[in-house]
Formats: sequence, structure tokens, C-alpha cells
Amino acid sequence: VELSLAPNNPPRETFENSAFTMLVTLSNLGTTDVEEGVYTVSHEPQYVYLAQQQQQGRFIVRGKSTFNPQGEERQASLTFTTKPLGPQVQTYPATIAFNACYPYKTIAPLITCVDSDILNKRKDKACTPQPAAFPQGHGAPVVVASIEPRMLPHEDPMRIRPEFILTLQNRGSGEVTAVEHYREACAGRALGDQGWNIIQISATLSDTYLTCTPSPAKLKQAGETKVACTIPEGIDARLGTYAAPLTVELEYGYLTSITTQVNIIKALT
Repeated sequence: VELSLAPNNPPRETFENSAFTMLVTLSNLGTTDVEEGVYTVSHEPQYVYLAQQQQQGRFIVRGKSTFNPQGEERQASLTFTTKPLGPQVQTYPATIAFNACYPYKTIAPLITCVDSDILNKRKDKACTPQPAAFPQGHGAPVVVASIEPRMLPHEDPMRIRPEFILTLQNRGSGEVTAVEHYREACAGRALGDQGWNIIQISATLSDTYLTCTPSPAKLKQAGETKVACTIPEGIDARLGTYAAPLTVELEYGYLTSITTQVNIIKALT
């Protein structure tokens, strides 16, 4: 969800003892519907008044779809009133921040190659396991940047163990939270180390669920995070080489903010 301000709402300058409006547009640029989003507004109460019922709220904004390829937009309208400046103060730059927090999902589908012939005894295979990169992402702020398939031996000589190394990145401008803590993050509560940058991971190969380690994963604030997803029990080596659908799903909370300043000017007397 991207945040933007309408032109001149709020204005760059306004007088003390006057009212102004702030219009925030929330645009869902991804593919996941946000149905339980929350927002909070931070301001300097000694200079600006905002009614308590406007300081926080909820929002719903649908993601991109076949019927709505641009994604949905919603607006939040906030009405502020400036307070009197002190006798020695001629102007004051008041800061206002709008924080939007919401649960989100990243879904990364891929047709991958499963090769049970790890000793390469067979010729004319149907496919070859190859790494896949996703420079365009998946319509979400947290992306699976790449997937590297590995075909590993199993303790049972009649089986092999497919493993997929996922590379995760936060390519958005906001911050990642544990999905169960996004509301507390928006309220400014302390989450601790286990509340920030936590990603729940699930993956399936065809109809088989993979075991991902670590899950939940601690996402690095900068750089890449590696996760290994595998089938511990392995698959039958007699299945040969074939293409199969791999789907990775990430679940997390996300916090994004927009900040602006309104210069309050002392009224002429």
C-alpha cells in the first residue's frame, strides 16, 4: 500500500487559530486485498489539534485483479486546527505523520524441475533444475528474489530429497512486522526483537507441503535472507525427471508512513 498526499492538502503554510485538511490516498499496488488495515496519525498537540476519533482508524483497499488491474485507492480525510503561537514565536513548522499498517501476503509461483537422477545416469531428460530470479517481484513489498533447486541424496537409496533455497528481500519502503503484531506497531508500542522483521513461510511442491527452515524467518533489514525448504521424507527416485509447480507463500505485517510539515504563521494583529 503506497501513501500519497493530495496537492495543497495539507497546505505548506497556514495561520494560527485556523483549520486545514490533510487528504491521504492509500493505493494498493500489490495483488493482496487489505481488509483489516489500520492507520494512526502523529502530530504535535501543543501546536495542532486533531479530534481523537480521527487519530486512528481502519481501512479496506483491494489489490490488483483481472477486473481492476490498477488496484484500489481510498482516501483518509483529516481536519486539523492550529493553536495560538507563543508571544515570541512568529512561525513554527509542525510535523504530521500518517502511519498505515496491514497484514500482507507474497505469493510466488514457479514451474520447477524435479530430477530424481542425481547421478546423471539417464540421458534426454525432460528438464534440468535451474535457479530462477524474480527481478520484478510478485506484487508485494517482500519478495522471493530467487529460488535455487537442489536435488540431494536421501538416507534411503531409493529416494532423493528435493531442496529449494529461497532468497527473501524487503524491496518496499516500509518496515516488516510479525503478522500478529502489525496493529501494535501502528500504535507505537514496543514489539521487541521478535516483533519486527518476522516472516511466516509456507511452500508446496505439487500437492506436497515442504518444511522450511527457519520458519518463521528473521528478515534482514538490509541485504538478503536465505531459507531452505525441503521434503524431509524425500520422493521416490523412480519418478524420473519432470516439471512440477512450486508455490511459496510469505505472510507478514507491514508498516508504511508519510510525513509532512505545515508552517504555522502568527496571525497579523
